[in-house]
Amino acid sequence: MMKWHITKKKLGTIVHYIMVLCEYLLVIFSAMWLNGMLEIPCLFGFQVRAFGFILTVLGFLLIFWCCWLQFKVGQGTTGFSEPTKRLVTTGPYGIVRNPMMIGQFVFFAGIGLFLDLKAMFIVLPILIIMTHAFIVFIEESDIKKRFGQDWEDYIRRVPRWLPRLSRNRDEIKAKQ
Repeated sequence: MMKWHITKKKLGTIVHYIMVLCEYLLVIFSAMWLNGMLEIPCLFGFQVRAFGFILTVLGFLLIFWCCWLQFKVGQGTTGFSEPTKRLVTTGPYGIVRNPMMIGQFVFFAGIGLFLDLKAMFIVLPILIIMTHAFIVFIEESDIKKRFGQDWEDYIRRVPRWLPRLSRNRDEIKAKQ
C-alpha cells in the first residue's frame, strides 16, 4: 500500500485552493441570494446567456493558463505557502500584472450573464475593489521583497490592470 506524505507547504497549498473554491462559491451564491432578495426578474435572453457562457469559459481558461504559468515558469503556486521562485512575465503576464484576477472577473461576469444573475453586477464591483486593495497593500509588497529589482523593472513595463494600447516610449527607443 502506498503511503501519502503531505508536507506543511503542500497542505498550505491544498488549503489555499480550497479557500479559492469557497470564494468562488461565496460570490456566486451571494449573487443568487441577492437576486432573489431583490426579486430581480429574468431579463437575459438566449444570446446574452450564450455570450455569458463564452465569457465564463474564457475567464476559466485565462485563470488556468495563469496557474499553469505560475507552476511551470514560476516554479511555485499562486498561494503564499509555496510562492513562485521566479517572476512570471510571459504570456498574459507580459500584458498586465494581474491576468489571473482579470480572468476571475471575466468568469464572474460570464456567470452573471449565463445564469441571469443581475445581482452579480452588484457583487462584482465589491469583489474588484477588495481584490485591488489586497493586491496593492499585501501581494505587491511581498512580491517586491522576493524579486527586488526584477519586480521594479517589470512594474515599469507592464500595467497592473489595463493593457497599454500604445507601446511604451522606452520600448520604442530600445528598438531604434
